[in-house]
Amino acid sequence: MELTGNAKPNKNVKHQSLPKNGEDIKAGTKCEVAGWEITNNKATSGSDKLMHVTITILDRQMCNDKKHYNFNPIITNSMFCAGDKRGRKDTCRGDSGGPLLCKGVLRGITSFGPPLCGNPKKPGIYTRLTDTYLSWIKKTIGGDF
Repeated sequence: MELTGNAKPNKNVKHQSLPKNGEDIKAGTKCEVAGWEITNNKATSGSDKLMHVTITILDRQMCNDKKHYNFNPIITNSMFCAGDKRGRKDTCRGDSGGPLLCKGVLRGITSFGPPLCGNPKKPGIYTRLTDTYLSWIKKTIGGDF
């Protein structure tokens, strides 16, 4: 998305806090994701309101093991997986590009997941805001947030 001009902060538009650096997020950290799209695997259209759920950052090595993604795809250091060990809590089709916030700070971007959402063996995959990405974001928006 590209805006035609600068967004003006108001009660509905606020600056999002960015992390000071791109350090990795520890497994077990609780974070919140949000999206407008489908809320279950049988839905045919998105939600009328912004949905959000708290999920847990999972161990990258576990996500790559044989019981999970089995290195297909490889979850690299610039990515992480997050979800719920029982399933049911996840981002879903159409949520890609949405935020993952930990303690109110943007730490990741929804990237992809399996065709069926909420699968505990295939948690959602997120792009981590590494130092490289943070540098680009700050340069592009022209400031510190």
